[in-house]
Amino acid sequence: EQLQRLLDRGVKQFKFVDRTFNLNAEFSKTILEFFLERYQPGHFFHFEMIPDRLPGALRKVIAKFPPGALQFEVGVQTFNVEVGAAIKRRQNYERLEDNFRFLRHQTGVHIHADLIVGLPGETLESFAAGFDRLIALSPQEIQVGILKRLRGTPIIRHDADWQMIYNPHPLYEILQNKLIDFATMQRLRRFARYWDLVGNSGNFVESTPLIWNLGGKRFVASQTFWESQGTDKGVPSKALAPPRAFAAFLRFSDWLHARTGRTDSIALARLMELLFEFLTGELKLEAKPVAETLWRDYQRGGRHDKPSFLKDFLPAKEKVIPLRKTKTALPKRQARHLV
Repeated sequence: EQLQRLLDRGVKQFKFVDRTFNLNAEFSKTILEFFLERYQPGHFFHFEMIPDRLPGALRKVIAKFPPGALQFEVGVQTFNVEVGAAIKRRQNYERLEDNFRFLRHQTGVHIHADLIVGLPGETLESFAAGFDRLIALSPQEIQVGILKRLRGTPIIRHDADWQMIYNPHPLYEILQNKLIDFATMQRLRRFARYWDLVGNSGNFVESTPLIWNLGGKRFVASQTFWESQGTDKGVPSKALAPPRAFAAFLRFSDWLHARTGRTDSIALARLMELLFEFLTGELKLEAKPVAETLWRDYQRGGRHDKPSFLKDFLPAKEKVIPLRKTKTALPKRQARHLV
């Protein structure tokens, strides 16, 4: 009755912030069916969920929603089994991956998944492997979060064993620990910020994968990359796949920070030009196809003012991609991911 009252008053966006939403399948199914029966264009429903719990009854209802109407915030946090056990986040990763594949290939759900930097026991190498594993599952957004020490939370029990040092001021983020030193943590913080600007924003949906797909060949990190990290672990074991997307985007992140000296207040057109410079200059990709990809991404946001740095690589009368015939009232960021 309360939800119906909100719908009657014209509310279009609903966000449920209980991360155990899908543990009770009957409860979840009832809520989803309620919204599905009353769905109108422009409605948007956000749910947090446990990633390895998606029974058939829920799948059936979820698949009926139109593209973009549902967003699931999926708390992965780590793919490291030992780290997951330490923080009491045991997950069935095979089920998780199966659920991701179902959501991406058989539904129109927008997936916002998270990984956390600085968890006790998580090395740079294992975080990189987890990032690449999540990239392979193709969620629309990956939030790279920095671990926070909030007062009263159980994470404090790891402080001594893992030498966890946090900023004493808000946001109380981790500064370093036993496995990741301060300088590396700062690099990862910049990585997270640039990933949000480039990988998550929806402004570079087609362009972002070019960073790790070099002429159709996936980027493979060399031994030199790992030696350059200065970690005691050295090169990861054979059981750990060499990072690809992570290593490639970290390279871009380091380059971008060296080029700009900042992680904020970078205008979209300037960020786009810098990405073009990196792809064609640092990675030696052919300028014309890179320019065409960036131009498609630029238009996806409804923009048609051709950036000057692309003009030499695009036809003078380049075809303009028309705006969607059916206007969407979805949040802008989610709407941009609807390719």
